[in-house]
Amino acid sequence: MRREMLEEYTRLGRWVRSAMYLRKSRAEEHMSLEETLRRHKAALMAYAERCGYQVDQADIYEEVVSGESLFARPQMLRLMEAVSAGKYEAVLCMDMQRLGRGGMYDQGFILDTFKAAETLIVTPDRLYDLTKEMDEEAAEMQTFLSRSEYRMITKRLHRGTMQSVNNGAYMANAPFGYRKVRINKLPSLEIVPEEAECVRQIFQLYAAGNGCTRIERAINAQGYHGRRGSHFNRNTIRLILDNPVYIGKIRWDRTSTIKTGIGADRRKRVVYNSADRWKIVDGHHPAIIPQDLWDAVQERRKARYFYVDNHHVASPLASLVHCSKCGHLMNMQGKSKGVPYLLCPTKGCCAGAKYEFVEQAVLGQLEDLARGLEVEVARQAPPDVSLLESSLAKMQTQQARLEERRSRLYSLLEDGTYSRAVFSERMQVLAQEEATLKEAIAALEGDIRLELSRNKEKQLAQLRTVLEQYRSSTIPARKKLLHSIIRDITYTKEKKTKPADFTISIELKDFI
Repeated sequence: MRREMLEEYTRLGRWVRSAMYLRKSRAEEHMSLEETLRRHKAALMAYAERCGYQVDQADIYEEVVSGESLFARPQMLRLMEAVSAGKYEAVLCMDMQRLGRGGMYDQGFILDTFKAAETLIVTPDRLYDLTKEMDEEAAEMQTFLSRSEYRMITKRLHRGTMQSVNNGAYMANAPFGYRKVRINKLPSLEIVPEEAECVRQIFQLYAAGNGCTRIERAINAQGYHGRRGSHFNRNTIRLILDNPVYIGKIRWDRTSTIKTGIGADRRKRVVYNSADRWKIVDGHHPAIIPQDLWDAVQERRKARYFYVDNHHVASPLASLVHCSKCGHLMNMQGKSKGVPYLLCPTKGCCAGAKYEFVEQAVLGQLEDLARGLEVEVARQAPPDVSLLESSLAKMQTQQARLEERRSRLYSLLEDGTYSRAVFSERMQVLAQEEATLKEAIAALEGDIRLELSRNKEKQLAQLRTVLEQYRSSTIPARKKLLHSIIRDITYTKEKKTKPADFTISIELKDFI
């Protein structure tokens, strides 16, 4: 609707069909999320009652997650979808920055959606009709200013964090063996005696020649457990052995976050920085491990384990093979005489196997899958989705009927047949039916897209490329090849069986 229609609505006594969007801002960090949303909801409800905006409970979108990107906020995405469908004539929020202070793409998408749907943005301070040039410019200016403010806050927070780290403050969660305290008004750590004794034993056992598996068994046998009551495993032991916090140091910038893509394809990816980029400073907290013991452990670790970072790929199968029993990713480790094994991190789970045997089995199964695909492609017919499309058509007809019901409800409210209480009750029932039907339609549309998008010719072509190039490629290139065609590998091997007596199941990626 447009701004000038509000007077007509007021004259007729008709309520404006509206939604409410609630989100906490950084300026309200002193209040809990629940308190913030409750206060904003009460204020906007009072404003809506006073000014004639109809907001039902089903039309309140409460954002409980924090995210800079629009696509990291699920309630906002739901709201944008509803606005695009013309469900609301107005959306109430506390101020413009609640809708979005992300990048220019996000801000432009939000404003364009409201403008195309002719949906008003209503705040207690101002109403924005984006079909009007003056309101559109004001909204753009508000979003620009909020984005600038967000960047400035982020810079100040980062600058403050780095200054605290350089001063020896410990800014992360307390690792095993310590608890958080404040020293000279800075966050730091103090030793938890019983946990510290466990850490000392881990370092001493490793320096004495024991492996992580043997240490895991010894520590668990003594009744030690993690903060949440979980048992120690090999990965936990390795993380402890690798953490310089136990010699009184603070390690920072070990990882970086890289943002890729735009819009719905926007992703955050955590990468491990090379050791020369790490910031290691002296902390104010006491050490648990003496320096000579730390040095001995690190020397042994370098000689014993395969390391994986951004510049060196040790396993082409990395992040592909899952244990069939516990679901965890299998890890490659160097064992006696430097022979790599693929092992499950969960104690007592699937037995490990030589990495070479698993790699050969994967290639053999890929060749079998290629031969099977060749037969399928030779006799392939277009997928039959007629039944799915028939069901979809029926659901879409039902959706149109629900829209007609919505219009009748407004007519009955306007002519006085329904009271406001009855109208609200019927609208809530209708909203629930619409939500259920919408989910069913989305699921069915997804099934149809999946059936139509499967292109076995492309899948076979990529599979042939992998098999032809694999053996002549470097290890990083092999990893890229396998990841280009394989979605997941499930591994199974029972204890006390022959070295090659394991099974794998490969799930290939679909190609459009």
